[in-house]
Amino acid sequence: MRRTVRLITLLLPLAALLAGCSGLYYSDSDLVATGVSAQAEILEHWETGIKVNDEPVIGLRVRVKPADRPPYEATIKRVLISQLEIPQFQPGAVIPVRFDPKDPSRVSIDLSPGSPAKTAGTGNPYHDFFAANAVQGAALIPPPAALEIYRGSSDDSADIRALNEHSYVSLGYSQVAKGGSDLGQAVDQGRQIGASMMVVYGEPFAMPAGETVKALPFHPSFAGGEAGTIGSAPRPVGKGRLVAYWARTRPSVFGIFSRPLNDEEKTRLRRNNGMFVGTVINGSPAAAAGIQEGDVILAIDGKLILDATAVPAFLESIAGKKVRVELVRMGSPLAVTVQLKDLE
Repeated sequence: MRRTVRLITLLLPLAALLAGCSGLYYSDSDLVATGVSAQAEILEHWETGIKVNDEPVIGLRVRVKPADRPPYEATIKRVLISQLEIPQFQPGAVIPVRFDPKDPSRVSIDLSPGSPAKTAGTGNPYHDFFAANAVQGAALIPPPAALEIYRGSSDDSADIRALNEHSYVSLGYSQVAKGGSDLGQAVDQGRQIGASMMVVYGEPFAMPAGETVKALPFHPSFAGGEAGTIGSAPRPVGKGRLVAYWARTRPSVFGIFSRPLNDEEKTRLRRNNGMFVGTVINGSPAAAAGIQEGDVILAIDGKLILDATAVPAFLESIAGKKVRVELVRMGSPLAVTVQLKDLE
């Protein structure tokens, strides 16, 4: 039975972020105490070129939605995240913020007590500190009776790529700064959200006698630069644990993970329409047609892509059809023919 999962993006409280692995940095920290609480929709994110402990610092353009005034756009200049958190900060995600009522252009992520980023304690830290990823238009395979558990590698970006290529989609992750050695609590959270697999990083769990957590068996087909070794020792993440939860998707009629173009790409390509190919799923129609990571798809079946988020529904409407896909690869136009799969 097909089911589409739409999850609201959450943010972790600052106390739960792991030293050396993840965290949030924002310049207007006084707004935590003095600012007005609101929600904000992410419109755009970009890399600043700054890294802290090899983790990227990004900037955000957001649409703030105050309760007492019309929505408006603002910029959050610096947010430190891990590679695992990148899906949380895609356009369309909603985050809690605080803004200065005297100067609304000053906006910070809201990590104050009582904010939407704070989670009430339930006794299970993997539930309390769970951050959900926005999953739209994905048809998920029902999870197995026994949740698969793997140890992540020293390169979490390679782990993410490999899992995407093998038709897994991230449901979110939990970060626990202290304690959390009970593997059963992490498994309970995975079952609650319908995960098929969990990948663990950081400090080891207390395991029953004779049991171990296996190394992640998936390898990325394209590393895109310096790559770590899948199955190697987990990257040091300070004191704490991180558990990433994944679900298996049904075979896609097309077979890519994509996103809207960012401002830099729009300027470079001199166009506003199209979508960026982030990952090509192994064995998919897109892979068979030679579509590659980094391609920018402009049109499918003669239809220009004006809204990348509308593409999955459009593809399902023409499932089983042979279509022409127009794209740009390294600045050069190209067209390929893709035989879409039938719906299952």
